[in-house]
Formats: sequence, structure tokens, C-alpha cells
Amino acid sequence: MKTLVDPGTTTPVTPPPLTEDAAVDALRSFFRNKPFLFFGTGMSCALDIRFGMFALKDALIAGIQRCALTAAQKIEWDAVVSALNNGTDLENALNSVNDQDLLKILTGLTGDFIAGFDKDYAYRIAAGESQWPATGIVKRLVDTLPEGDRILHALTPNYDMLFEYACDVVGVSYTNGLFGGVERRKDWKAVDRAMLEPEQICQGRKMRTVYKPRKHVRLYKVHGSLNYFFHRNAVIENDAWMWNPPDYAERVMITPGLSKYQTLQRYRQELLQSADAAIDRATHFLFLGYGFNDGHLEEYIKRKLITQASHGLVITRDSNERIESLLAQSDNLWLVCKMENEDGTRIYNKQYPDWLTLPGRSLWDICEFTKQILGG
Repeated sequence: MKTLVDPGTTTPVTPPPLTEDAAVDALRSFFRNKPFLFFGTGMSCALDIRFGMFALKDALIAGIQRCALTAAQKIEWDAVVSALNNGTDLENALNSVNDQDLLKILTGLTGDFIAGFDKDYAYRIAAGESQWPATGIVKRLVDTLPEGDRILHALTPNYDMLFEYACDVVGVSYTNGLFGGVERRKDWKAVDRAMLEPEQICQGRKMRTVYKPRKHVRLYKVHGSLNYFFHRNAVIENDAWMWNPPDYAERVMITPGLSKYQTLQRYRQELLQSADAAIDRATHFLFLGYGFNDGHLEEYIKRKLITQASHGLVITRDSNERIESLLAQSDNLWLVCKMENEDGTRIYNKQYPDWLTLPGRSLWDICEFTKQILGG
């Protein structure tokens, strides 16, 4: 909470408590500006818990047991298992892995595990049997983009394709910067040209055709994707391989652990360069199901929210220490999350003395948030 001072005295003034009306007004006001969208595994786990780290941990443990490791690889993996048994999370437990061949094994196991149920949801979403929770808000954000700025920037560390399936169903155009046929390669200029559409404008007594980008999403999958591969000395995108890749195609998926920073540098141009520039230009940030557990991305976030006092909104089921530490340091950051021990919603911003609690309300559920706050 930021302490105010009465200008006529030196006496601190306690701000009024946060009310539902004030919170709703502030949340709606946030969306008057186009946000940069971050979404994390929470958006995938809301559809299926197997997309989360706990399920991946069990899958990796089971998968490694079927692999023939060298003595050096076994030492590193035993250190991972020991850390997991002592309560360390998967992200930090995998810090013990440095062997490049072991990393390739883990990447392959990760991709195969996620591909199994990603394939299932590809069909279910296309058939209308399932819906990715953030579909409604993404469509609304794209549909309401200002005419002079028709691109919504979105970043995710997720490997799955749920965002892409959801956009296809509701007719939202998107690009990740890779262009071509069956095998697509990074080419933002070609993508930008492909996104142009003609528009007739009147100039004096004559009609003139101009080309403007259609409203669409630029998607930055900064940790790779199920359909990204390193092939013929380049990062390519090939949808035909994502569920059952050939042996000669190496998945481009940045697995947890310290070694991911080395791998990120290897693929920096394809995965990070364009995202860097878009983040630098943004002033509003929307975080959906994002746990703030990635040190690399957190550098960008802290610079924007704390140092530059950019506006931010976190909507997630469960809060955590990392989110609340960021809340305490950021003047313009809001959190909407679930109440801890009962059904309901908590809302917080440091400008107010305490949390607002809304028992029986589910604004932390992005579908409910979209309906109740944005009216969509």
C-alpha cells in the first residue's frame, strides 16, 4: 500500500478501502489500452492438468527409466531425482543437467508426452467438444484492436498448440513469424506482407486502394513449440511432425533448468528477438495463468512493471510468493485470483490498504472474467 500525505500537514492519510465498484472500474479501464498478452501453463492446465509441471515430472521419471544412460548421465539424473524427492520443483531440480545428449533425451520425452494429449485436444477443440479457456478474451482483444494498431502481441512459454487451435476455431488470424509451405522458416517480412488486405478509401472524388494489416496476433513461443524443429541447420515449423517426429528432426523446446539459457542463446533470433522489441514498446501487460517462475522472462517483466511503472493485470487461479512480491513493488499492477480456502475471488492493488474479497464470485476464471468485466 502506498501511503499518502495530507498536503496541509505531515500526517499520513490512509487510502479508502477497495470497493467492488472501484475494482471493476479499474479493471475495465485497463482494457482501454491494448495490452501485451502473456499466458502460461495455467491456461493449459485449466483444460487438462497433464499440461502442468507435476505431470511432466512424473512422465520424465518414468521415461528416463526406459533409457540407457551413460555413467555420467546417470549421475546427473540421480541428482535431479534426489532434488525432486527433497521437495525441489522440476524447474530447479533440472539445474543439475548439463550433458547435451541427456538434454536431448529430456526434450524428446517432454515433446512425446505433451504431444499425446495435445493431439487429443486438437480434435476435441475443432469439433467443439472442448474450448481453451482464454478463447473469448483473445477474440475480444483482437476484435477491438484500434484501426491504427491492428496487431496484438502475445508471448507464452507453453509448448502446446492450444492457442493456435482456439484461434482457428473462432477465426482469429495469428502468426509466429515463420513462413513457407510444409517447412516454414523465420521471415517476418513475408509474414507481414501476407497479413495485408486491401481497403478502399476516398480521396477527394476518387477511390484509392490502400493495404493495411488485418487484425491479428503475433505469437512469440519463446521456449519453442511442439511443431518447431532444428532441421537442415535452421529452426523450422512443421505441423506434420509435431505428434510423431522423424529421428533426424531435433525438437526445439527449451526444457526447464539452467541449461535452457544456453539453448535460448542458440535459438535467440528465432524465439526471442522480435519479442524483445515488442515488450520494450508495450505499456500495458495482461498475464493469464502465468506463475512468474521463469527468471529470464522475469527480467523483462520487472523492468517494465517496477522500473517503468507500466500497467499490469494478473488473472490466475492461485497466487504465489513471486506474484505477491511483484505486487508489493509495482505501483500499477492488479491481481485477480481465487480466495484461498473457499469459493470466491480476491483482488489487490498496492494503492489500497487491503484485499477486496468477493465470496461466491469466480472472476479468477478467465471465462467468467470476460463475461462479467468485459461483457463478452
